[in-house]
Amino acid sequence: MSDNEEIIDVLVAVDADTIVSKYGTNTDPNSPVQITDPTLIFMITKQADAVNGNAGNELTIGAKTLDTIRWRETTLSLNAAYFALLYKFEAGAGGNLISPPIPLEADVETPLPDPANPTVPKKQTIKSFFWNSTVLEPGSVTYHFNFMILDRNGDVQGYYWWDPFIKITD
Repeated sequence: MSDNEEIIDVLVAVDADTIVSKYGTNTDPNSPVQITDPTLIFMITKQADAVNGNAGNELTIGAKTLDTIRWRETTLSLNAAYFALLYKFEAGAGGNLISPPIPLEADVETPLPDPANPTVPKKQTIKSFFWNSTVLEPGSVTYHFNFMILDRNGDVQGYYWWDPFIKITD
């Protein structure tokens, strides 16, 4: 890592189809169902930021004080059949080592394939949503992320959570 503050992007991909079929539907966001099967949630970051656990349900990252961590979520179908949205962060042990993550939304211009001219993409503006936190001290942070799974009509299929950790190494 460089000597300057970095942004560490963490992509959270969930196997929504299996989660809904295995854990059922739950319509109470205040009582989400815990996902205990570690093969259904994947946290992914750049190899340079991963100490271990890349693409697993727990991730150790090499972060320094003042680095920014951003979590984004998707489903394995890349939101074609199901959507996943993180909706609540709860810090456990070491919660004081990072600033309280907050959800942020930004307008982002992205390319869109143009079937009439495949080598020159069109552009579209979309809303980008992510959770943002600043590293305050090195150590281990245990937390819960609550997330919902929605179908392609936007109907909630269930509320769930899992118990990952991130180890911050300075």
